[in-house]
Amino acid sequence: MGKSRVAPLKPITIPRLELTAALVSVRVGVMLRQELKFVNIKETYWTDSKVVLGYVSNDSRRFHIYVANRVQEIRDHSEPNQWFYVDTKNNPADDASRGLCPKDLMTKHDRYLKGPDFLWKPLTVEKEFSHEFEELDASDPEIRNSVTFLTEVKEQSFPSLLERLSMFSSLYKAQRFVVILCRWLKILQNRRNKNLTSSFDSITVQEMEDAKKIILKLMQCQVYPDEIEILNKPKKFDTVKKSSSLFKLDPCIRSDGLLRIGGRLKDSSLPEELKHPVILPKSHHITTLIIKHYHEVVKHQGRGITLNEIRSAGFWIVSGIAAVSSFIHHCTKCRRLRGTFQEQKMADLPKDRMDDSPCFSFCATDLFGPFIIKERRKELKRYGVLFTCMASRAVRVEIAPSLETDSFINALRRFICRNGPIRQLRCDRGTNMVGASRELKEGLQAMNHSKIQEVLLRENCDYFPFKFNVSAASYQGGVWERQIRSIRAVLSSILEKNGRQLDEDSLRTLMAEAEAVVNGRPLVVDNLSCPDSPLPLTPNHLLTAKTRLVLPPPGVFGREDLYSRKRWRRVQHLANEFWIRFRKEYLQSLQVRQKWNKVQRDLKIGDIVIVVDENTPRNQWKMARIVDVYPDADGHVRRVRVHIGDSTLDERGKRIKDVLFLDRPIQKLILFLESGDTGEDSRRGSQK
Repeated sequence: MGKSRVAPLKPITIPRLELTAALVSVRVGVMLRQELKFVNIKETYWTDSKVVLGYVSNDSRRFHIYVANRVQEIRDHSEPNQWFYVDTKNNPADDASRGLCPKDLMTKHDRYLKGPDFLWKPLTVEKEFSHEFEELDASDPEIRNSVTFLTEVKEQSFPSLLERLSMFSSLYKAQRFVVILCRWLKILQNRRNKNLTSSFDSITVQEMEDAKKIILKLMQCQVYPDEIEILNKPKKFDTVKKSSSLFKLDPCIRSDGLLRIGGRLKDSSLPEELKHPVILPKSHHITTLIIKHYHEVVKHQGRGITLNEIRSAGFWIVSGIAAVSSFIHHCTKCRRLRGTFQEQKMADLPKDRMDDSPCFSFCATDLFGPFIIKERRKELKRYGVLFTCMASRAVRVEIAPSLETDSFINALRRFICRNGPIRQLRCDRGTNMVGASRELKEGLQAMNHSKIQEVLLRENCDYFPFKFNVSAASYQGGVWERQIRSIRAVLSSILEKNGRQLDEDSLRTLMAEAEAVVNGRPLVVDNLSCPDSPLPLTPNHLLTAKTRLVLPPPGVFGREDLYSRKRWRRVQHLANEFWIRFRKEYLQSLQVRQKWNKVQRDLKIGDIVIVVDENTPRNQWKMARIVDVYPDADGHVRRVRVHIGDSTLDERGKRIKDVLFLDRPIQKLILFLESGDTGEDSRRGSQK
């Protein structure tokens, strides 16, 4: 009988179609076996696909689900030795798949109706046909990728007692562990001697002292085996080698078996433990536990007090100063209470401090006060708004009735109208400064931009940007903060005579007088004592040479312009002379860094820091993680973004998590834990 299947419309590979045909053949064989009830008849299967023969004979590879299910069904009803390869010329199944006309079917290709000729011959199949099973290629798409696991068997080694003690974080816990271990050993010995009596009383002080001696003896045997071997010899005059770190300590072994210092205090009246303290190595976990114990006893005091407490307890640490200092440096509580603020090498001066543009082209501003004035019987507050030139250090002072944004904008407009347009305005992150910047930008966006741009270009100027300092970084505004200090010094001397009886008009006059005094100060003082030196440079030298335009007019101005009939060229020549002296005298005095001269480690993403808050006690400062850094032009990090996690209680008493992302200068941070720090002390600190 013949049976076939129609290929599906979905594209399918030829090997899968051949495998499906082989499955149909097996199913036909199973059906014939059940219906005809064959007995002792050997079944054989032929296919012209060597790939199918490879699938059927496979015992090592794993297939995908489609092929695996069909191969499994074929293997359930047949064996690989029942499958043979037949050439395409002798395969009658190809006649049906390729198609025949009726004439060819009756004459030439009668094999489709009668079967191939080799089936009618009484020859043994194994002699004429062989099992031609090809090995499957690893790149076959039907084969699953195999994963190989390499296993290695190692002999299990149990940790020693000292290795187990390295898992403890305190000396007290390590002593309790040794006491319990000694008791358990006694119980096992009693059981071996058939003595079932055992005690589980509370731990005594004597047991803790014995456990401490056991721990110290094991540690000394591990660190100083050669010295102990030499000192245990019966000879009287043997001593340790000169190359040993214990040579100058004159070590000896006392009756308790511990390695102690011989020293020069044998005849003193001190206790035995102080005359011959126990020697401890510098770098060992047990030594760290002892330092930690006595450092907590003295309530986290400094290196000297901690080291004296250790020596008073009868211990002598080799290189003890370095060991105690290293532990205190990694102590989490000491770092939190007495950690130093972060520093970095002082940055280079910004470009606007050295630009030779006209005065007040690059400005900085800040508010100071308040000042009390009288209006009839009422007392009112007034604030000073300081504008300073970044290059010439000249100042202008305006009066503001309040700290609101509107007051600052009005003061800013008065300053610009009197002193000309500016290019840039530096300030801190006061709410009025930020509000003024936002409102000016919103107003600029609401205007006709093309018309404004045309007017600004005609006047050779542009809208100036606000440049804010980092939050809580008042030191970055030292240029204008120092000017405010100078203004206050002048006002203090004037107010000492006039008192607080000022009105609005008197305060404005007072600010003008203070402004004139500050603008008349010399910028350099190196040549003040020399009678032949020219007049010292002051900000007033440039204030009268200020033009309306931000950029200076084109052209070269020489000394001959002093006698020019064009007065504007005289003014420009005097301005150039000022900037020449400004570069030679004043700028050179800014070369030296007064502080922060050393390059420090830059903070990195992932570092744990303590955020300094001057309004709260130090032990309440919050910890944060650095999530972003902002390198300066020289590559050093002086500003970072921190992630602070906090929690508060709502009205129902439920805890709500609050996450803050803040920008802070490094001078307001204390490094608590470096990112990627895998040190043992740091791990204990983070767990704590």
